[in-house]
Parts: sequence; C-alpha cells; structure tokens
Amino acid sequence: MTLSAFAVSVNSVPSVVTTVVKDFGITVNSFGYLFTLQFFVFMIASFSGGVLIEKTGIKPGLLVAAGLAGLSVSFFILPLMSALPGLLLWIVILGFSGGLVEAFASLLVSMYDKPGSGRFLSLSQVFYCLGAVAAPEIVAHFFDARIDWKRIFTFFGFMEIGMFLVFILLSGKIIWGKETKNTGKQIQPAERRGKHLLKDKAFIFLGLSIFFYVTGESFILFWYPAFLEGYYSFTPAQAARGISYYWIGLLSGRIIVTLFPRRLPLWKILLLSSFGMFICALVLSFRWDIQFLVFTTIMIGLFSGPVWATIISIGDHSSGNGKIVSGIIGFGSLGASLGPLASALVIKHAGFRLFFPALSAVILVLIILVIYSNLKINAKEAYS
Repeated sequence: MTLSAFAVSVNSVPSVVTTVVKDFGITVNSFGYLFTLQFFVFMIASFSGGVLIEKTGIKPGLLVAAGLAGLSVSFFILPLMSALPGLLLWIVILGFSGGLVEAFASLLVSMYDKPGSGRFLSLSQVFYCLGAVAAPEIVAHFFDARIDWKRIFTFFGFMEIGMFLVFILLSGKIIWGKETKNTGKQIQPAERRGKHLLKDKAFIFLGLSIFFYVTGESFILFWYPAFLEGYYSFTPAQAARGISYYWIGLLSGRIIVTLFPRRLPLWKILLLSSFGMFICALVLSFRWDIQFLVFTTIMIGLFSGPVWATIISIGDHSSGNGKIVSGIIGFGSLGASLGPLASALVIKHAGFRLFFPALSAVILVLIILVIYSNLKINAKEAYS
C-alpha cells in the first residue's frame, strides 16, 4: 500500500506537466530540471535515512510514515502556489517524502525474502504498479470531465492522507518496533556492516546497474505522455492513458517473475529482462500504427518489470546491511535525477525523433554493466 502511495505521487505528475507549465509560465523542457531536483532530493533521503537507521536505531517504518505524511502535504501545496519558488518548495517536499517511502518500505519488504529469492520484493512492486496504472487513468478521467489540475492534485492529496492513516492504524508495531520478524537471514559480520560503501564492490556494481536502469526508465516515466503528444499528436487525455500501457506491462512482468522457480539465478533474470528492454526500445525508435505502438509499449514494460527488484534483491542478499540496500536505492534515484535532464536535452536539441534511440543507448550500457558485474561479483556472495 505504501508503494502504491509513492507510485501515485510520482506518476500523477508527468500526466499533467503540459497543463501545469502553462499556469507557471515555464517550458516543458524546463520541467525536466524539476524532475532532476525531485530525485536528487530523493537520493538524499535514501542515503541519510540509511545512515540514520544505522547510527540511531530508528525504525524504517517510522521513516515510511513520515514520508507518507509528506506526500499528502505536497499535493495540497502546489495548487496554492503561483510562482517558481513555490514550485521548488513543492518538488523538494515531494522528492524527500518519496525517497523515505520507497527506500524504507522496500527495505522492510526485503527482510521477508529468503536468500537467493526476490519474490516478496517483486510482489511488493506489483502494488507500486497498481498505483502507477491508476494515477494517469485518474488524471485522464478528470481531464475528460474538464476538471483542472489543481482540483486533481487536491483529490490526490486526500487519497494520500487516507493511505497514511491506514498505514498508521495497521502498522503500529512496525513503526514503533514492538515486533520483529525473523527472516532466517544470516547477519553479516560487524566489519562487513561497517564497511565503507565506496569500498564495497557489490554496492558499486549494483549501484551503477540500477543507476542506468532507472535513468532509462525515467525517460519513459517522465516524458512518454509528452512524447505521445508531440510525436503522435495524442490529446492530453490520450497521452495520460498511453503511459498506463507501459505500467500494465510492468505490472505483468513483476507478477510473472514471482512465478519463476527459485533455482533460476537472479542474474539470468536480470540479463534476460535487460536484453528484452533493449530490443523493444530499438523497435520503438521507428514510427508505428497505434495498435503496434500499444503492444510494444506493453512489452517494454513487461521486460522492465523484474529489473529494479532483482538488483535490490541481489544487493540485499550479498550484504545483509540496510545502509547498503538504501544506498543502492539512492543510487537509482540519482539515475532518476539525471534521466529527466538527459531526456530533456535530447528533446530540446533533437526533438522526439531521437527519444527512443537515446533510450536504447542507455539500456545498452546497462546490459554491458550487468554482464561485467556478473563476472566480477562472486556468485556465491550474490545468491547467499
């Protein structure tokens, strides 16, 4: 549920970008810098929260609750703003709150996975997908009813408050640490837990892998509706629904991966998914009819589905350290910071014609890095 709340906060924004920029008097390309700031702050929340847990023993559930409260506040703030400083304040609150929710809700879920398996973490991402599919559909429905974006954001604000209250009521033991879960995972030695992040090979390689994955994913998440409007002449409502097809594929991919046999190595899942993403991005580099466009959009989402959770699972099983897991997630948020900026530069200088060729190049780097990481990281450490 917490990941659904985070997904709503992230995926409601791209669907209203072309409308919001008109009220604030900025260009669509300029909004890419705000996306960059959002996930830079997200990264700070992920890293600082991990350090806070290690140094003070604060419970991850408490950080999740604080993040949910912040998300609800962010949706009420923006409709009250009318100038750039207000826009900056809103994006900082949204980014920091989102970082707390995703990083530490994912950490809580990963504690329930058995060694060598990312099943529960992948299943938790299904709930993220549900929120991601619902958000643009809700926006499209409101646009069809000629409801402006300010009232749409107010609606989402009340939705986030509801999720926050439900989490507080149902998860008190997790928030205040009155109950612990014995997952059967081996606790790593103290020297491993205290190891500097930048000296940990698993952290570096997996962090770079998730960085390039999220960089590529952010191309689609933040700019696909604008791509459909600019390249295929979709209406805002049609473009908002278009991104839902990607999330339907992503949802399907994350459900399917939970059905894989546990003996299937996580690295093989990661490689297969990355290659599938690359092929789909190459295909989408050309103009197609609407039916084939929808099909390929679903397929790139399908192959993208397992990647994020699989990388996090490998990092969790190889370290047993919450700071490393939150650090890898933070590395991904750095990709989410640079992805919108990089894609905005592509759009500015080359238009939407090179949007998917540029995405293909990013995914190719991911494939090379995953192969290199697999060769360098001890398989026994990754799966243990």
